[in-house]
Amino acid sequence: MSSVIVETLKRTKGGNGINPVEIAQAARTTPEAALRVLEKFLNMENPDGTRLDSSARFNLASEAVRLGALQAVLRALTWQEFETFSEECLGRACFETQKGLIFKDGRRRWQVDIIATRGQIMLVLDCKHWESPNYSSKFYAAVRHHKQSLGPLVRHMKIRGLLGNHQDVWALPVIITLFEPRVSVLDGVVLASVAQLGDFLEHVTPYDSDLPFILVPHIVESPIS
Repeated sequence: MSSVIVETLKRTKGGNGINPVEIAQAARTTPEAALRVLEKFLNMENPDGTRLDSSARFNLASEAVRLGALQAVLRALTWQEFETFSEECLGRACFETQKGLIFKDGRRRWQVDIIATRGQIMLVLDCKHWESPNYSSKFYAAVRHHKQSLGPLVRHMKIRGLLGNHQDVWALPVIITLFEPRVSVLDGVVLASVAQLGDFLEHVTPYDSDLPFILVPHIVESPIS
């Protein structure tokens, strides 16, 4: 069943309609069997030709993950859906999230994929939907840029009153990827695959000495380079 769902996700990117014959060939089953799977999980009769909206695609992806096809599902999603999937994981771990925050600091424009807060913790996430394996050297530019965004982000949030009592807030920069990175922390930024995200969120705490948390006032006083 999961192979039918994954092939459906692959072939309905960009608004393409469901083609049971193509899906069945790729999933090595019959068109009739593929339709039965899709009818069950989409809750509709004969979805042949149907264009799936983002909600339907996400529901299909969730079912395939439940069936054990996480990595295949994530590769079948668009980068926007990958961000949404990461945000959903954060929500399930009781984090409040903001996605796609765009702001200016002086003349420079910045964008942060996801900000997630829970109690004293503020995770600043950059989602990388990279298809190739995650060698450490691949991350250097992304890590540098992500760290540089923290100061402007905190200033933006302070000005708009989005930090509350920021004296007690601990920030953690995180890069989320498709594949498991070779290292878990690189130059003060956490690297994790989305498959590792659930376990990471369950145990994350600013009192873990292995995690490079930064007290928010220190970010403003000593900008990170």
